[in-house]
Amino acid sequence: MIAEIKNAVAQAVECVRRKSNISSVPENLFVEVQIPKNREFGDYSTNVAMILARPLQKSPREVAAIIIDNLSQNHRALFKSIEIKGPGFINFFVHEAVITSKLADIYNSAESFGRSTAGRGEKVLLEFVSANPTGALHMGHARNAAVGDALARILRAVGYDVTTEYYINDAGRQVDMLGRSVFERYKESFGLDARMPQDGYYGEYIKSIAGEIRSIKGDELLSEGSDEKDSIRYCAGFAKQALLEQIKGELEELGVGFDNWYSEEAELHSGDGADGISLKVKSVIGELEDRGALYKKDGALWFRATEYGDSQDWVLVKSDGTGTYFLNDIAYHGDKLGRGALRLINIWGADHHGHVKRLKSALKALGFEDSMLEVVLIQFVRLMRDGVEVKMSKRAGNYVTMSEVVEEVGSDVARFFLLMRGTDSHLDFDLELAKRESAENPVFYIQYANARIRSVFKKAEAAGISPSPDHLELLTLPLEIEITKKLLMFPDALRESAELLSPHKIVFYLQDIASDFHVYYNKNRIIGDDHTLSQTRLFFAECIRAVVRNGLGLLGVSIPERM
Repeated sequence: MIAEIKNAVAQAVECVRRKSNISSVPENLFVEVQIPKNREFGDYSTNVAMILARPLQKSPREVAAIIIDNLSQNHRALFKSIEIKGPGFINFFVHEAVITSKLADIYNSAESFGRSTAGRGEKVLLEFVSANPTGALHMGHARNAAVGDALARILRAVGYDVTTEYYINDAGRQVDMLGRSVFERYKESFGLDARMPQDGYYGEYIKSIAGEIRSIKGDELLSEGSDEKDSIRYCAGFAKQALLEQIKGELEELGVGFDNWYSEEAELHSGDGADGISLKVKSVIGELEDRGALYKKDGALWFRATEYGDSQDWVLVKSDGTGTYFLNDIAYHGDKLGRGALRLINIWGADHHGHVKRLKSALKALGFEDSMLEVVLIQFVRLMRDGVEVKMSKRAGNYVTMSEVVEEVGSDVARFFLLMRGTDSHLDFDLELAKRESAENPVFYIQYANARIRSVFKKAEAAGISPSPDHLELLTLPLEIEITKKLLMFPDALRESAELLSPHKIVFYLQDIASDFHVYYNKNRIIGDDHTLSQTRLFFAECIRAVVRNGLGLLGVSIPERM
């Protein structure tokens, strides 16, 4: 319905533009149409007259009157009345029968309702989670995973060609520390003193991995003639593979999978040069040098980031000849774009905010538009139980793992709770609320709307009543009209969520729909004595269920038939 009114207003504005012959009035002007919170201001409202007032050199109210005069007769037939209010808002009062007739579009579209081709098949590479394979995933990773997976579903639903990717940071110092930590625990299992590195890994899982290696290798890694460096490399390789498989399993528990698992070691650092820097990374250095973006200082190779929008320059190759993490990251993102992606979306923790401008400047130096990279920063998650923060884990010791939370509350609830706030807001995850099967629990409240509608359908089947769109004009209650308007907004809510990279918009939308439905259900009988009205309300309820089902599907949350 909003799209239809936007089109009506846009056509009227175009008529005004042509008649005024004023170049400052843009072609294809964006027209915003909203549902006013106060019904006194109409079913729909637009502020377009206030936008056009300056170029037309008229007051907004005068412009509003001109726009109304230029509405086509077909479009005028949609409205009972049109009013100009306040400084120049145009408020539209639509015939109720026109609004409810649009329910047929929802019913006929079913699972495809809300979907569009707005993205026009643009190739998007969406990278998220990308936690180092050095331990279990925590709740920060869980939020990243839920947001990334939901965002992939939403972008695909509006026509983008999305590839999801997990960047396995399996090279460098952290993996070396992992190998050393496991090797020392392996030695310890034979009664030898463990010389754990100060910044190594101390969780019980390290002892467990060391035990697995002992069961496979025996004391081979300590035998005479064995090389300790080779033993540490073996431990690192074994541990990171074991932990990566664990991470994959934990993500599967949350219902999250990836199209690509990109190994830094195997794919970015393959074909190492004699100086330890891979050919793929060297090619990036060469391209930046050719573009005059590098210089040498104090024996190191620096990137002129300040010339490309950053606040300071950065070292790419240190004085000892080793490449920095930043250099590897530039090469990785160059590789992404080289694989045909037109748009890169990264989901990072909020502590990476300083790296955003730095990376954008590097892509710009390589000849790419910095707008091709978008970064969603995820704020922290605080786990709560009965108003007290939960910090310790029975398994990991120093933090509660994602797997522990999913095991306690279930994947549906975990995903939904992790999506309930915008990514720029800190999130309190209330474990006790998450387990409640009541209206206080928002995901239960939405799923219960679907379950209630299914129970109504079972009663209808027993009574021989089936849904029918033949008399939608019978839906005249104010709440029926309000719910219908909101249902028709689902495609707009979905597009907005995709444009803003904000899955929580769908959460808010579904909570609003569910709240209205439960009020409607408690006040009105869907199956009553009037057979025709029962058929119509049943059709209405099925449209609500379709939108709830589609919305939850985009969030990766299941839709139980009974609760």
